[in-house]
Amino acid sequence: MPIIMGLYFAILYSDEVKAHEFLWFNLGTPDIFITAIAGIVYFIQAKVSLWTVPEAQKQQMKMMVYISPIMIVVISISLMAALPLYWSVSGLLLILQTYLGRKYYSEQAVEETK
Repeated sequence: MPIIMGLYFAILYSDEVKAHEFLWFNLGTPDIFITAIAGIVYFIQAKVSLWTVPEAQKQQMKMMVYISPIMIVVISISLMAALPLYWSVSGLLLILQTYLGRKYYSEQAVEETK
């Protein structure tokens, strides 16, 4: 949360960042398309994160699969487009990290137990 607040206030008080354009949108104004992308990325990230959770905890975490992306979209819909961009990129990195961790370390852990 402190990182998000820091990013929000850095954009809010910086005229250069507020007026800067990235891809198709202005970082200082809300953008529905990047908000939708952030919601979709966080939905996928929540599904991917369930790969590494034991079966007993999966039932408890299933509600977060839906709540997390909905919260991201609700918060992002009225804020500057830089925040959903941040969430989209960090979500993609989390997906990649989970995938690589599962691919390389879960097989290694299985081999070590044999």
